[in-house]
Amino acid sequence: MLTVFRLAARNVVRNRRRTLITLAALFVGVGVMVSMRGLLNGLQRALVTNVANGQTGALQVHRTGYFANVLSTPLALDFDAARAIAQVQAQPGVVAVAPRIQFAGMVSSGDETLFMATVALDPEAELRVCPLREKTLTAGSHWIDATDGSVLTTTLARSIGLERGAQAAILASDKDGALSGENIRLVGTMDLAMPGEKKIGIVPLPVARRLLKMEGRATELAVAIESLDRADAIAAALRVRLGPDYEVHTWSDAAPFVKQALSRQNFVINFIASAFMFLMLLGVANTMLMSVFERTREIGTMMAVGVRRRMILALFVAEALALGALGGLVGSVAGLVTVRILARRGIEMTAPGSNVPFVLVPYVTLPYLAQVGALAMLGAGLFALYPAFRASRLRPVQALAGQ
Repeated sequence: MLTVFRLAARNVVRNRRRTLITLAALFVGVGVMVSMRGLLNGLQRALVTNVANGQTGALQVHRTGYFANVLSTPLALDFDAARAIAQVQAQPGVVAVAPRIQFAGMVSSGDETLFMATVALDPEAELRVCPLREKTLTAGSHWIDATDGSVLTTTLARSIGLERGAQAAILASDKDGALSGENIRLVGTMDLAMPGEKKIGIVPLPVARRLLKMEGRATELAVAIESLDRADAIAAALRVRLGPDYEVHTWSDAAPFVKQALSRQNFVINFIASAFMFLMLLGVANTMLMSVFERTREIGTMMAVGVRRRMILALFVAEALALGALGGLVGSVAGLVTVRILARRGIEMTAPGSNVPFVLVPYVTLPYLAQVGALAMLGAGLFALYPAFRASRLRPVQALAGQ
């Protein structure tokens, strides 16, 4: 077998034109695959970071059953905020914690009253967990304050005819079902690029606690962690620490549409990569087949001196494997260099419908590079089977005659 690989290596070096053509196909195909994967990795990381740091938090903590009943009785599943925050902050890997209350409310201004999905936040703690919250605000807007300064979506503020600086009333049923009201002041508007409800209001947590008769309580904790890559591990540790009375969800549970978008993106990129790989390997098969036609006399001579057919088949497959390995290596390195250059500069982008810019930093992992390189090598060997079989089936007399 070592003899076969030595002969294969010699033939690869000797037939420079065919080798360069095959390597060019592999170089371009593998390089494009690695570059595309790197760009998509960067885009997906930026998307996840924007969602976690701008809306959901890396993790969310609720009373058990909250997610299943969020549309019916969320206020009944409240908890002591200070006690729960202390427990969560004691978990290694947790950076910051912010209490929240989510409830259905109404905003009233003049003769207009509209329903809205309301989120009550601690102004300072929320920005430690979700520092990109302020980026969603429109020009000239301010973040909520600890008194009555509130933020509405642009759609909601326009629908109710409320200008920045104007007063409005927020109405909601408290835990006991009694309708209560509090005054708020519009200090800003925001645009949300994510799908879902567009009539949303953000009010200071003290206002909501007075309105809902929930002093010291919360229905949700948003949690920031050291690295989003550790979200599942820290969530599992928090479940053990908090016990069965609480449930802990990651950003992907809180924003399932993002997880679905990532899955669709991965499907598309894998489909495109498969098409590139298929075309690239067809080129390898074509080159190997032409090699068989050009080397019929050589094959006939080898058969005449006693080389077995299976050795000839193995020789052509070994040549293809060598070309695939070399092409996969060179293409992977070229793709990696391209990704590193783009990552060093960064690509500033803004998602459609959003005013929140982000920097796309492409990256690829070593396992992916190894996977692509191995796929190029094994694929080249697989697509060379037919040309190799054709070579091994030639008759010595006809091969020596060049037929």
